[in-house]
Amino acid sequence: MAVMANQVFTNNQGIIVCIVDGDQTVQSVNAMGNQIKEALDQAKRDGKHLLLIDDIRKIGKVPTDARNAVVEFEKSLNYKRLAMLGNGGVLRLGANLIIRASGRARKIRYFTNEQDAAAWLLS
Repeated sequence: MAVMANQVFTNNQGIIVCIVDGDQTVQSVNAMGNQIKEALDQAKRDGKHLLLIDDIRKIGKVPTDARNAVVEFEKSLNYKRLAMLGNGGVLRLGANLIIRASGRARKIRYFTNEQDAAAWLLS
């Protein structure tokens, strides 16, 4: 299994960016989910946007238990909008399944380019 190097940070537009890198486990999903919650809580305290980019372009294997953890975390996050950033094909299919499972399809969109994702979030 590849080493996970997931990152969560706030970019210069005030958007919280999550970069999912490598194979994922329930533990890596929970660790990243907790970082995202902290970033959203901080943004809310600072009166900033509650906007997320979930960059899954470097994602590896995600077993069923980790996918279920993603859906549960996504349901618990308090954001205004979430842009999923992928590179099409199978990733789009997987992302759409997670979007539907979350029950928040109106708040989530899938993009293949970062500029379009940021433009939608900030619109």
